[in-house]
Amino acid sequence: MKTLKIDHHIKADVLIIGGGFSGLWAAISAREHVENVVLVDKGPADWGGLGTSSGGDFQCVQDTTVEAALDDVVYYHDGLCDQELVENILTQSYQRFEHYERLGVRFERDENGKLKAIPQRNLKHMKMLLIRPYGIGGPSMRDALVSEANRLGVRRLSRISISDIILDDLGEAAGAVGFHTQSGETFAFEAPSVVIATGAGGWKPSYIYMSNSTGEGAYLGYKAGVELSHNEFMNIWITPVVFAWEGQTGLLPLGARLVNGENEDFMKKYYSATLGANTDTTYNSRGMAFEARAGRAPIYFDTSTMTRENAKLMEPVRGWAKINYDRLTNEEGMDFFGGKTQWMPQIMWHCGGLATDLDYETNIPGLFAACRSRGLDPGVYMGGWALCTTAVTGYIAGGNAAQRALEKGWAHFPLSKAADAIGQALAPLGRTGIPPKDLVRETQEIVYPADVCLIKSDASLNRALRRVEYAKEAIAPRLAAKDPRDLAKLYEAKSMLQAAELFVRSSLMRTETRAGHYREDYPDRNNEEWLGWIYAKKGADGAPMLHKVPVPLERYRIKPYRYYMDNFTFPR
Repeated sequence: MKTLKIDHHIKADVLIIGGGFSGLWAAISAREHVENVVLVDKGPADWGGLGTSSGGDFQCVQDTTVEAALDDVVYYHDGLCDQELVENILTQSYQRFEHYERLGVRFERDENGKLKAIPQRNLKHMKMLLIRPYGIGGPSMRDALVSEANRLGVRRLSRISISDIILDDLGEAAGAVGFHTQSGETFAFEAPSVVIATGAGGWKPSYIYMSNSTGEGAYLGYKAGVELSHNEFMNIWITPVVFAWEGQTGLLPLGARLVNGENEDFMKKYYSATLGANTDTTYNSRGMAFEARAGRAPIYFDTSTMTRENAKLMEPVRGWAKINYDRLTNEEGMDFFGGKTQWMPQIMWHCGGLATDLDYETNIPGLFAACRSRGLDPGVYMGGWALCTTAVTGYIAGGNAAQRALEKGWAHFPLSKAADAIGQALAPLGRTGIPPKDLVRETQEIVYPADVCLIKSDASLNRALRRVEYAKEAIAPRLAAKDPRDLAKLYEAKSMLQAAELFVRSSLMRTETRAGHYREDYPDRNNEEWLGWIYAKKGADGAPMLHKVPVPLERYRIKPYRYYMDNFTFPR
């Protein structure tokens, strides 16, 4: 094919892909070491990614020890905890909390100045801090990070979809290529260090902003030859059926509950007679699925059991949650904190991400990954943990990428290879074919059924795999885009299909139940065979190759001795 002329050739010491909180933290950290830091994002300028829609809750080690907190995480993850990585996150968590405060972000404190902390998932040492005022935490964090990046002179480019990571002749990261999603102009970014900070994969659920999280970072890394892990896990939240709400991780510990169509606090059957739904959202979603299967739907979220003081603490005062709250109160006549509203499980994000070392560098030298672009959590989630890991991993990855750039210096950038890559990426433009939305719908129909995402079995997963293979053979090769914006959606759809395939194949491979992964045909934990991770890498024929990586207990300080999943009794 004819080599395409690149419209913009931009050089950087460190290139960061993804302008959310993780990318902004990486940029701030990298700028402390090198002059030329470039951040690119597919969204509008300084939108802040998914973090902007968050409540701003933050976890850090502040009234316990790192060792005690780590023990909680090992327990919560059912042993599938990268202890060295998580220990490093916990150790640096308070530094990033203080950094946020220096940037002007404010957290809830009592009259004595003590931070207000809410225990998470009935864990003794993992607690989330509440931002003030409630409802504007995400935007205030975004504004603080953008202001700091601006002060440091970080160059930020918006509405650019990255299509490929470019490697040099030694197989090391040399930059990336992409296109502007409105003008179609082409870009080549030359950099000796690249940080992927695009967030997690997903399948475009209805929740605020989550429809933008489709896993392009994992897709880019996989195409380039990076190994991925945690693919059999996804995070499933519970959400209102007809509106959006932020704060269940605070509401449930403060007295809210889930009830079925018979007004039964059903999670007390599955978890604890005293704790009920005060647990992880994936376990609650699993319980909801079992209740629906037994004919006891619909499911309601009941806040009437909260004290007035706790309800006031969780009442939104600004932001999108406040808009929804006012609309429900004034237009619908609903008392959210005085009754029941119908809720449902909803897939939020895919936990699969790039595997890295402790410096957040992948198996490709010079290519780093941060936060949810890095596989870390086994399908369970604590309130405030995402914003903690966003800050810490972004900061570490950005600093290490800058140090690597200083050590390596400028290397050969294969411009003709970059031009060929972007030419191939633009090939679907203007041709006749299948629109991206059709592949989006197909991947949603593959992973959304409860017997695929929540209560898995060999039969249901193989049925899903057949649809994956059909989509790969009959739909993906025929995708077409009518304009650059549509082309960006096309690569989102391909990322979603990749996530669906890796999710299904890894779920089939893990023949046990653990953390967020539940196999109805293998309902027990199997430490002898499965105390380890599943890694996936693109094979020579393009098909994924999967293999086990055992948890290295010989060098970890905590030998798993308790398992969070053992608290639950689900039907067999």
